[in-house]
Amino acid sequence: MAEHRAQYPKGTPPPRVICAALLLASTSCITPKPLVITARPVVEASQPRPGDAPHAAIRWYDTFWKALADVNVQAAWIVADGSEQRKLADAIEDFLGGDNAAADSTVVPLLSAKDSVVRNAARITYGAILTAEGNWTRLAFYADSAKSESRDAAGVETWASAFKGVSTSIAFADSMSVVPLGHSESGVPIVPVVVNGVTRHFWLDTGSSITILTSDVADASHVAGINGDTLELVTSVGRLPTRAAVVNSLKIGGVTVTNARAMIVSPGALQMREVTSGLAPQPIDGVIGFDVIRSLDLTIDDIHDRVILRKPSPRPPAKGDDKGRNLSWYGVPIVTLISETGAAVHLVLDTGAEETFGTPGMATKTHARWRPAERRTVLGFGGSKSESGIVIPSVRLYLGDIPLTFKRIFLYEAQYPTIFTLDGTLGADAGRGGILRIDMTNGRLDIASK
Repeated sequence: MAEHRAQYPKGTPPPRVICAALLLASTSCITPKPLVITARPVVEASQPRPGDAPHAAIRWYDTFWKALADVNVQAAWIVADGSEQRKLADAIEDFLGGDNAAADSTVVPLLSAKDSVVRNAARITYGAILTAEGNWTRLAFYADSAKSESRDAAGVETWASAFKGVSTSIAFADSMSVVPLGHSESGVPIVPVVVNGVTRHFWLDTGSSITILTSDVADASHVAGINGDTLELVTSVGRLPTRAAVVNSLKIGGVTVTNARAMIVSPGALQMREVTSGLAPQPIDGVIGFDVIRSLDLTIDDIHDRVILRKPSPRPPAKGDDKGRNLSWYGVPIVTLISETGAAVHLVLDTGAEETFGTPGMATKTHARWRPAERRTVLGFGGSKSESGIVIPSVRLYLGDIPLTFKRIFLYEAQYPTIFTLDGTLGADAGRGGILRIDMTNGRLDIASK
């Protein structure tokens, strides 16, 4: 991956709301009267019924790159123009399927491909593979040997120079441990962590590719920056200066991460901006990022206010040719759902996002009915605020055989740090009031209602 980008500040919607004209351009309908919405989006899981879950429909594309952008790697392989494109499709398919070794061996020769577009995609894929494996030393070696005009301070190839030589390990005191679950004002999951012996409370944030802590927490926990260089995190509102760091001991329940790689930011940079509630920004001690979460079998149990941490192990394959895999990673964790018409819908799993939202791709793929809408939020002392945009009142998608009903889903333009064009974000509200299990080892996301 070329660089890590946060597509919007935590707790706020992306900056650009989809205008009704963008969707009306493809229709001849008269603009309906805007809906007035006072409730937040929700994602509700229902009990599966045998035979209800649709099968993925076959879709054809004009070009290799269109198919690849839609995360349809098999279709991309079919319409590929030459062996280099087919090998790139093979590497990405292996990587998304969890076979990092096969993906690695296939993509390395493509780093010198004749096709410059394939060569660039191979470089991004290679960076993603090494990032997923935590192999920063090898990534740093490649970055140093590759010819590059400039080095981006927010790119993982730059981060690799800071983290090379750091050996991170994770140990489980038992096969399972439990910690209490808290929430931010907007419902983002929070757990107690012990940073070098000091207890703090961090978000569980799958949308962050790396663990983050504030400089105040770092000072209190005797966590010092390494390398001396100022790196950057990229957000939609600008770049945040950060320092690379290594946490000697990071404990979550019975799980201990030794020499955990992390980024240190200023306290003001790590705040929750509660847009819908109108509250003042809430300070955050830190974030457990996906670099740690991917090594766990993690269950966020909102019913019993607990988080269950399991040592990952192979799980029996579910029904279907995909072996039950619906969760992959390429710069961001990607959840694959199927619409009632058989269209594959790909959402970023971001437990640090206040709410679920879609992009125009969600409306197009699902053929969901959409409406202009105005969201009104009542604030304290009789005040209120409103937001206008486009909303999908209700659409059903399937996570495996589990039907999920998405209600009041606003559509935004969003950019993600990946080569794919994704269809939205599955936020913290997806597991609210139920159970959400993230098992990257087996490529599985499971959501259950009460």
